[in-house]
Amino acid sequence: MIAKTTKWLQWLICCCLLLGSYESIAQKNKKDKANEGEPQCLKDLPKFFVDDAVFPAYLKQIYKEDATRLAIRMLNKEQRIAKQTVRVPEELTRAIYNALIAVRISDYGAIDTIAKTYYVRTFPVPSVNSLVLLFEHDAEWAKPLQEKKDSTGNPDINRIIREFNLAMSRMVYLDEERKGLVLQSREPLNVPALMHKLYMDVGIGCVEENAPYGDGNDISIERTKDNGWKIVYSVRFGNCLNQCPKFRNWEFNVSNGGEVNYIGSSGETIPPWVTAPAQAKKYPDAPKTK
Repeated sequence: MIAKTTKWLQWLICCCLLLGSYESIAQKNKKDKANEGEPQCLKDLPKFFVDDAVFPAYLKQIYKEDATRLAIRMLNKEQRIAKQTVRVPEELTRAIYNALIAVRISDYGAIDTIAKTYYVRTFPVPSVNSLVLLFEHDAEWAKPLQEKKDSTGNPDINRIIREFNLAMSRMVYLDEERKGLVLQSREPLNVPALMHKLYMDVGIGCVEENAPYGDGNDISIERTKDNGWKIVYSVRFGNCLNQCPKFRNWEFNVSNGGEVNYIGSSGETIPPWVTAPAQAKKYPDAPKTK
């Protein structure tokens, strides 16, 4: 009798585990199905417009890259890469771009500290402008490249390069067996989604983002309850090989109508050895003077 009872309990436990597993799978499928719809971050976006005519062309491009990267980060919170498009939704990028420009042209004293003294940009992860296709020296599709031709030997790769207006900028030698083809986008793109497309459409799994390791200065953005934006500019310092242990933040709110409010700064005192990167001299964050 005891043996039968034990077997019955074992069977009951197995059934419960199976039911729990099926319920977990069902919940996951339900969640995935819900994620197939329009992401929440695309809904009720602010419609205000900010005139960027005082910005030189290179600076508009820099701010567009920041806006695209922030848009991808927002999408990543709601969608898998497989569900995302290579071209980031324009309405989201444009709304974030306008918010960043609105902060930049506001007259708060902290703006010069952020833009000129420390040149705070988004930390370049994910990449929005380049990736590297890795291949062995004898790869068939790369033979035309070895002969200095302007296309690969794979028509699917060539099609993707044309479709997304990519440039084959250079070849890099990695080791005795491998090389890399650097593809550069002329406009900011969702590079992780592009990597996924190359894998799914062409079968190329050896792709790397051309992005740095570690941590550094960054910008974060999120929606507020009034359908505006909360934007935080962060100078980060210390041993940043993994994650910078120290920071100084400047927080702004941008309303649904485009009004900018400076909330304040917080964090550590920035040491004198922390300065703007070399990029600040080559591409200064300085609108044109009238």
